[in-house]
Amino acid sequence: MASITHSVKSFFASCYWLTTTGKWRIEDLFDDLYEGQTRSPTFRGIFSEIYGDDYAEEADPSGFVTMSDLRNIAEHFNVGGEQTFVDLACGRGGAGLWVARETGARLIGIDISKVAVEQAAGRIADFGLAGRARFQVGDFCATGLPEASFDGAISVDSLFLVPDKTASVHEAARILRPGARFVFTNWEVHMPLMVKDYHGLLENAGFEIEVYDEPPDWRRRQRAVYENILAKKEILIKEMGKASAKVWIQDAQTEMPRLEHMKRIFVVAKKG
Repeated sequence: MASITHSVKSFFASCYWLTTTGKWRIEDLFDDLYEGQTRSPTFRGIFSEIYGDDYAEEADPSGFVTMSDLRNIAEHFNVGGEQTFVDLACGRGGAGLWVARETGARLIGIDISKVAVEQAAGRIADFGLAGRARFQVGDFCATGLPEASFDGAISVDSLFLVPDKTASVHEAARILRPGARFVFTNWEVHMPLMVKDYHGLLENAGFEIEVYDEPPDWRRRQRAVYENILAKKEILIKEMGKASAKVWIQDAQTEMPRLEHMKRIFVVAKKG
């Protein structure tokens, strides 16, 4: 039954991506995004101007994660030494690499985008983590990693995009050792058919919720990012290429009207 449910959710998600972006597979969409994003100083400048000292410049994120978020992850994570954690839907790897260096733990990053994984692997040396970090293509819902083998997992601004959130949370629980923590940033969406609260999903997967907070001032800053993306869309298209810029432009157009119905969350959940 779970596999059928996952297939149905994936099918409807694919239909959504096809109608909104012209891409049937979400991995193709993100390949486009990552392929061009690094070419745009304007894109990075938007985040830098709005977030100021809280901009996670070294991590060079592909989302809205801040230095405050990264420090909170490292503080609550309780990993280090020869322990290993997994960055689920790692993107270009910056957040996971920063946390790995900060905590001293080893890192495995998983992402559906081959382009993202290649770029993330190319950044390992920049963080001084040669031999302590690796990245591989995989699905948040089915990582292929061994059961109960890891000392922690993080997910940064990604669970929101996964079609089967129940399967993803259960996969995080499956790969973690008892007592390990799953720490993530995400959004609740208080609209029909959207996840309005992750407490139940986490508890049903065997997690005990330790922190469930709303970061300060997130909505104003996210709105400002979207407004700037739309105001500078022609520049972004020129720098990033149409396919890459289109991902962010469409995201701004779609999500900005929904911000009042959303809540950004920072969550720490401990596996029982």
